[in-house]
Amino acid sequence: MEWFKRLKVGTKLIAGFLAVAAIGALIGTAGILRSSEINDLADLMYFREIVGLSHASEANIQLIGASRAIRSAVLATTEDERRAHVASVQASLKSMHEELDKTGSFFVTEEGKARVRETQQVVQAYDAGLQAVLALLQTEALSNTRVSVSKMNEVRQIADKADELLGQLVERKRANARELNDQTTEIYEQVRWILISLTVGGVALGIAIGVLLTRGLTRQLGGEPADVASVAGAIARGDLTVPIDVSRAKPGSVVLAMQRMQSSLRDVVGTVRASSGNIAVGATQIATGNADLSQRTEEQASNLEETAASMEELTSTVMSSADTAKQAAELARSASDAAQKGGEVVGQVVSMMGEINTSSRKIADIIGVIDGIAFQTNILALNAAVEAARAGEQGRGFAVVASEVRSLAQKSAEAAKEIKTLIHDSVEKVANGGQLVNAAGTSMEDIVGQVRRVSNLIQEITSATHEQTSGLSQINEAVMQIDQVTQQNAALVEESAAAADSLNLQVKQLVAAVGVFKLDEVAPRVSPPPSAVSVAGAPRPSARDLSAHNGRRAVPAVPSSRAPQPVKALVSANAQSVANGNGNGNGEWESF
Repeated sequence: MEWFKRLKVGTKLIAGFLAVAAIGALIGTAGILRSSEINDLADLMYFREIVGLSHASEANIQLIGASRAIRSAVLATTEDERRAHVASVQASLKSMHEELDKTGSFFVTEEGKARVRETQQVVQAYDAGLQAVLALLQTEALSNTRVSVSKMNEVRQIADKADELLGQLVERKRANARELNDQTTEIYEQVRWILISLTVGGVALGIAIGVLLTRGLTRQLGGEPADVASVAGAIARGDLTVPIDVSRAKPGSVVLAMQRMQSSLRDVVGTVRASSGNIAVGATQIATGNADLSQRTEEQASNLEETAASMEELTSTVMSSADTAKQAAELARSASDAAQKGGEVVGQVVSMMGEINTSSRKIADIIGVIDGIAFQTNILALNAAVEAARAGEQGRGFAVVASEVRSLAQKSAEAAKEIKTLIHDSVEKVANGGQLVNAAGTSMEDIVGQVRRVSNLIQEITSATHEQTSGLSQINEAVMQIDQVTQQNAALVEESAAAADSLNLQVKQLVAAVGVFKLDEVAPRVSPPPSAVSVAGAPRPSARDLSAHNGRRAVPAVPSSRAPQPVKALVSANAQSVANGNGNGNGEWESF
């Protein structure tokens, strides 16, 4: 029966009612089937036996009526009386034939049909005899009826035979009806015993099912339903002190669960009642902190506005310096380009002076060659003059030519010496000029390098100025975002104050609601929460302290790519954080 105990209450009830319904259906089905047999037998008894018996009896009655009518017609004293009896005979014969014909359809066996045919034959003979008597009555006088009486006596034997046969038919139908009645009685006895047995068994099974269900429900309830309802009503009215008898309760019963529920409710209500006061104190502290935070937020918003104005002025100044630095960079770049071009020209002059020096050296060499040729020509002229002197008169003209050649050679040598001296002076001057040009080129290269360094420094200044401008813009945007966040914090503080007021009201309502419950004198106590740190009395850290704490240089704020969240979204997020248990857990305010 363990499987039955594990069934649900609804399943048990449905199974019990189905079992009772099945028993009732079985009883009804048995009664209907057997009653159908009784009904079939009753129909057979009536429509085949009783109706057939009625028609056979009626035919026999009409036979007797015809016999009496023919006897009355024979004994009639007047014609009218005879005619009336003759008409009665004819009517009785007609009805007898009709009833006998109807009786034949209710005999289904061959023996019965044979008896019906035999009776019909006898009845036909009887009808023929009566017709003969009636014919005699038509001719006989009222006072002379001996022939009719004689014929009627003969017909009486046929009538007795017909009456006997009709009686047998009636008796046969009566016997068949009696047999069907006996069968009906037998079926009735069987049905009665079957129904009595099924009824007794169904009642016993229903009682067993009822007892089993009642015991199971009582075990699951753990007591009487009225007691359970009384306890549940007391708990519903807030009375948690009502005693619950669990002496008969089994594990898993409703009464035991209700007793545990009452104990849990008593603990919960006591805890809530003890905590509601602490919640009220916390709500008051929250409201005070919100007021101080609102004041600080307003001061911070004012300081941020002043800071934003100063940052705008500083941004304007830096942007002006950036423009000036940009112009200086452009001028330095132009000077660098001009100095570079001058350096290139000086380099070209140095190169040209080098080429002139080289050409001068080549010219000096050529003059040296010419001086050598003049010297050699002078020696040749001297030799020619000596030879002319030796030749005498013949060599006088040649001596003159040699003297002229010698003179020209001396002049050429003197000119070559002068040119060589001039070329030497020019070479020395060109060398000195080359040294000066080299020094000028070196100075120009130094100037170009310095101009480039100045240009690079100005470009670095310009780049730094642009970075400062960008940083100031970012700082300005960050200050604006901080201003927006401060405004949102102010709105959040206002909503927090409204929430604190609403919380205080709800705490009062909670206390009133919990006051409905009636507890024992000894109620669980809840330790008071740690005192909240006063927000108004908390020291405000300075910028130097923050810098020393952070230990690093302040970095310009990067503007967030996300738009600031609406205040209601922030409130919802904070509420969700508190609901998830993400608070700091020490009763203090978290910094914004």
